Amino acid sequence: SAFISDVSENIMRAMTKYLILLMMAAVIPAVAQTQFPWPVTPFNSSQLITGSFCEYRSTSVNGHFHNGTDIPKADGSPVYACKNGNVSTIDGNAGSNSYVRVNDLAYVHIIPNPALSVGDPVIASQTIVGTIYPGQGHVHLTNGFSGAEKISILPNSGLTPYDDPWSPIIRYVLFYQNNTSNLLGGNVLSGPVDIVVKVDERNGPNGSSSSVLNNGTYKIGYKVFSADTSTVVFEPPNNGLRFQFDTKPSNSVVNTVFYRPLSSTSSHVYQVTNNVNSDNFWNTANHAPGEYVVMVFTEDTRFNTDTMYVPVTIEEQDVTAPAQPQMRLVSEAVNGMRIFWQANTETDLLGYRLYFSFDNQTWNLFRGENVLTDVVNDTIIPQILNRDVFFRLSAVDDAPVPNESVVTDVYGMSNGNFDHKVLIVDGFDRRNGWGQPFHHFVFTTGVMLKDFGISFDSAPNESVLDGTVDLSAYEAVFWISGDEAEVDESFSADEQNLIRNYVTNGGYLFVSGSEIAWDLAASDSATAADSMFLAEILKAEFVTDDADQTVADGVSGSIFDGISLNFGLSPYQVSAPDVIAPVNGASASLTYGNGDVAAIQYSGTGKVVYLAFPFETIATADDRTEIMARVAEFFFGITGIDEPDAATATIREFALLPNYPNPFNPSTTLQFALPQSATVELVIFNAIGQPVRKLLNEAKIPGNHTVVWDGRDDSGNLLSSGVFFARFAAKNQQSGAAYQET
Repeated sequence: SAFISDVSENIMRAMTKYLILLMMAAVIPAVAQTQFPWPVTPFNSSQLITGSFCEYRSTSVNGHFHNGTDIPKADGSPVYACKNGNVSTIDGNAGSNSYVRVNDLAYVHIIPNPALSVGDPVIASQTIVGTIYPGQGHVHLTNGFSGAEKISILPNSGLTPYDDPWSPIIRYVLFYQNNTSNLLGGNVLSGPVDIVVKVDERNGPNGSSSSVLNNGTYKIGYKVFSADTSTVVFEPPNNGLRFQFDTKPSNSVVNTVFYRPLSSTSSHVYQVTNNVNSDNFWNTANHAPGEYVVMVFTEDTRFNTDTMYVPVTIEEQDVTAPAQPQMRLVSEAVNGMRIFWQANTETDLLGYRLYFSFDNQTWNLFRGENVLTDVVNDTIIPQILNRDVFFRLSAVDDAPVPNESVVTDVYGMSNGNFDHKVLIVDGFDRRNGWGQPFHHFVFTTGVMLKDFGISFDSAPNESVLDGTVDLSAYEAVFWISGDEAEVDESFSADEQNLIRNYVTNGGYLFVSGSEIAWDLAASDSATAADSMFLAEILKAEFVTDDADQTVADGVSGSIFDGISLNFGLSPYQVSAPDVIAPVNGASASLTYGNGDVAAIQYSGTGKVVYLAFPFETIATADDRTEIMARVAEFFFGITGIDEPDAATATIREFALLPNYPNPFNPSTTLQFALPQSATVELVIFNAIGQPVRKLLNEAKIPGNHTVVWDGRDDSGNLLSSGVFFARFAAKNQQSGAAYQET
């Protein structure tokens, strides 16, 4: 009733003033108000502020600048016009963001006065434009039109009077490698450096609410001094001042001004080395190695200041990266995955970075050197994926600007509910022709195996030799030889012995390579034992060194019957694929375009499929998949996977399908399929296994379903960029059918 009375009284007052204004308009010109009273009582007394102009806001996906001044008042309190003018906009349907605009001032987080209409006149400190929206506890005053907002608490302009005797406080100064999250520990700096500063602008005395004491600052900058601070050795333009927020920059540069990983609505952390609209840095390489002092300064609108002096050490930049690590094994482990590698030996080694991918295109950091330190060379990931995943590893040193090595070759594995388990051995060490320091041929070989109910581990041939991996633990071995030849021998004597023992004990061997037969039978280093291995185990003999062909066709009645494929041109060129002939009970399964034998098959004690050209150079993914399907059928009796139509493909079994897009910003769509009604739980975990968001926990009907995740946690906070896992669990209470996948 009090509100209605206030509004009614105000309407009458407004109507009276409106008539007076009409009568006086002809004789009193409009005067711009550079100063104006506060929108809440008392109008002509200084008020506290709970949000300052251009501080950081994390309430949108990418963050944005706060475009006004927050003035606290109890929910339901009347909000008055600060200036005379006319109502230009009323939006009462935006929930807590409802507002009224009067000329160049907008009053936000209010319930608009129902007696006001667009075009109505208002009188400063008399017309109630609305009441503070429930749960907001403040009015947000925007000074200026959208896109041209300006600060409203400068001396001699804006909200008057405004008293602020409280200095801002610089909480900390940190140093990062430019444009990275790599913190330079101990303030030992090299190369291009970002200076990151947290400031709390205090708009009230100690003991005030945190929202009064943690606002954004007005001015901030830095300078660099000699160790005794007697000499300025570097000063950015404008006497070191980097940011001054008289007007609001575009929101597109908010994360250039602020350091996003440490900034939030209540924490304003500035990248003072940047320009407002572009990246910049302090290049320590321009200074001689030695001791310096970085001075950071800040100032509020009432000339209160704070300054912090931080001693730093500049070192000559170390640009020598560690050696490329050597992966030793990627395999299924109990309830998870194991990644094992050969430890690097550099004295300045800091640790390792482990990356993962599902498609060999998008690589994400899974664990960094803070977890995989220099003393670690083995890690377990407690995840059951029920699909394949691929890894590569790099080494990082402890230089102030860390150097990262070349990544390893790509290795992968799959775990979960599969019918068969195989080992992919990467025996490709040759660089001639390929020319790159790492390759991805385990991915090329393993990516389609899950489609045939086959899971796999992978390792380099060195891990077979030293016993890290035991061939006998696998139903089949897929050995990649590539274009290895005499210099990088296709099969050493020790490897031959291990493979011989495996096959003669009933193991299945799929091997491919363009120089295997030549190396074992015709090269200068070939021995009688090599030739015996070729004939007795690979069931082939060498015919000639160069088929001079890039086409192969399946032999009628063989496992590759009906196949026709191209090979040898990509991802590297195969110059001389061997011509071979089957012996000791084997038969031809592929021939080159000229009729010479390109592959053999053998079934007896053990099974062997031998391609005399590299499998990874088969031209199309469809042809590689078809070859692997025929091998799977030959080894395990798998007759292939039917291709269902698109409408029913995902409802024959429970499944968590790939999300899209991935990587994503700001949101991604997760897909899952249910063959029957089930209670579904869908939970997002961070990279260390902590649950951060429960997206679903409810009953769903059979069919395909999608859920959008906006990158926020259960509290609505936007999570930092990184790697996350989705765990899908479904259970039918009647049938008892249950499924879980991550």
